[in-house]
Amino acid sequence: MSKETLAPPLPPTDARTEAVAERLFGLKWALRKDSTEIIHEEWQTASEWIRDGYVRQAIEVLAAADQAEPASAKASGYQDRMRVEYRELTARAGRLRGMLQRYADGTLDFEPVCPISLLSRQLDVMDEYALILRRRANIEHISLGEQRIDTATRDAR
Repeated sequence: MSKETLAPPLPPTDARTEAVAERLFGLKWALRKDSTEIIHEEWQTASEWIRDGYVRQAIEVLAAADQAEPASAKASGYQDRMRVEYRELTARAGRLRGMLQRYADGTLDFEPVCPISLLSRQLDVMDEYALILRRRANIEHISLGEQRIDTATRDAR
């Protein structure tokens, strides 16, 4: 194979792109129910051309996701925007909560660059903001749909 037919070199990648590439790689093992440790080990030992292929896919996926219009931009009235904002906030808080729990359990498959104390504080602020949105929705008689149990318990404060 000549140099002219080879794919262009990969652009510099960040941790987000690498993580998505590894996730895409891991999907092929999902049906076997392999653990994340086994998938990570296979990813680390995979040939460079295999990893490059998954990185290229990750770049495409992330580019498409970054160009996608957020759901909040499609919401018409302030009540709809508030519902979307609350739903997105609780989803993000849930993912951060899960990451912090996996870190505490020692099962997180990467080492966070940011201090855990700062990530924990971020989660506290997100939970507090969700509480404020719930209180405002209650005052304005706006249904936010199902409330997350993990943030709903903070209403008692």
